[in-house]
Amino acid sequence: MADLSFTAVDVDAPLFAAFRRTQAAVFLDAYPDDEAVERRRKIAERALRRSAVLDGEQVVATYVSWDTHVTVPGGGLVPADAVSGVTVLPTHRRRGILTRMIVADLADAAERGLPVAILIAAEAPIYGRYGFGPATETAHWSIDVRAAWLAPTVLHAGTVEVVAEPTMRDLAPAIFEAARRPGALDQLDSWWDVRFGLAGDPGHKPTTWLVHRDGDGRPDGYATYRPEEVWVDREIRSVAHVEQVQAATGTAYTGLWKVLTSLDLVARVDAAELAVDEPLPWLLTDVRAARQMSRSDFQWSRLLDPAEALSARRYESPGVVTFEVVDPNHWAGGTFRLEADVDGAGACSRAKASPEITLPVEVLSSVWLGAGDLSAAALAGRVDEHVAGTVDRLARLLRTTRAPWTPTWF
Repeated sequence: MADLSFTAVDVDAPLFAAFRRTQAAVFLDAYPDDEAVERRRKIAERALRRSAVLDGEQVVATYVSWDTHVTVPGGGLVPADAVSGVTVLPTHRRRGILTRMIVADLADAAERGLPVAILIAAEAPIYGRYGFGPATETAHWSIDVRAAWLAPTVLHAGTVEVVAEPTMRDLAPAIFEAARRPGALDQLDSWWDVRFGLAGDPGHKPTTWLVHRDGDGRPDGYATYRPEEVWVDREIRSVAHVEQVQAATGTAYTGLWKVLTSLDLVARVDAAELAVDEPLPWLLTDVRAARQMSRSDFQWSRLLDPAEALSARRYESPGVVTFEVVDPNHWAGGTFRLEADVDGAGACSRAKASPEITLPVEVLSSVWLGAGDLSAAALAGRVDEHVAGTVDRLARLLRTTRAPWTPTWF
């Protein structure tokens, strides 16, 4: 790779145009002309770290990262290195470019004291090599509106109203923060601007926004959907494509779904990015009216400091486990003791005792937020249990009642 050079990319520099076009080529997006590049340049977050790999004057690879926070069980926030925009042109694969970019970024994050890195993996086999594991999932739900009647026992309080997009830009961030559950991360201002069509994108399509207010008029939930009108021989087949549902309270959740399951001229509600454990079927008189069509991994985590990451979260079951983490890059490697008390507080620290279980960093990174399947990892030969029953004890200690969920792309 002597002919390749690695360089930081300033948003305001001419190189940013080539950087964006390389990303578009790899992600199969439309070629961004000068006007599109300038639109992106105007809204680009200056705090993001952007780097490019050059072959001569050609940008052949890109990498973006920034500091954020991940919500952990109990509602705490853990500093994290968010990774996105990773591309390598097909003409320059298998040269170790990705390895150099990601190892350098993770080393920098570890040196700065960030306990975890996160990303969304375009291709699953790639990132396990660097210690990442799938830590959250999302599910695709389909709701038959004609059969989705809310049960009379469902709790209701407050009101729901339709709100214009410009008004929602002021309301949505605070609601999002109040509704965060494990797996959620900070939303950049540019993300909100793009979401509400304030980035100047001519292709922006407005959506319908619903806001739930509690009995005192405070907004505590929102949902947004885009209608698709479909008629077959004068029979309604229209679909409401739900893009987001965020509810800080149970009554906000039930209130929003009461409206979404009562939309006129709609036969089906389609929601592609909801949690895997949505309570919705329990709200309906016919549980089959809301079906989970599929589920898939979403946020991938890579622990850099297990002691800090696991000490920051709460635990639903008490217990003590001493475990060893194997990390080829050494950032997360070592033996640790995790102890959780009956009040839910937990503490994790390095230990000198013999480990009861040994697992690779990518497995621990998959289960640290409360999801994953440690028993399956053991069945696959990826966990070495030294003391009988430790797999079950550690799985029980890490597991949460509600599944972690990352509601937004990054």
